[in-house]
Amino acid sequence: MIPGALIGDIIGSPYESRVHKMKSKDFPLVSISSHFTDDTVMTMAVAHTLMQWKKGAKID
Repeated sequence: MIPGALIGDIIGSPYESRVHKMKSKDFPLVSISSHFTDDTVMTMAVAHTLMQWKKGAKID
């Protein structure tokens, strides 16, 4: 589940800030402008915290 969210974020990153949203299903999966975003970072941070909590670590 997490890898899919990260990959989807990177694939969609070139289209994230466009004024006119893309409606086509025909687009390159990876381009020169593909990159990780703040969503990727937050997903990883939440996943890390949940894994630590599951192990019994105290979360501040």
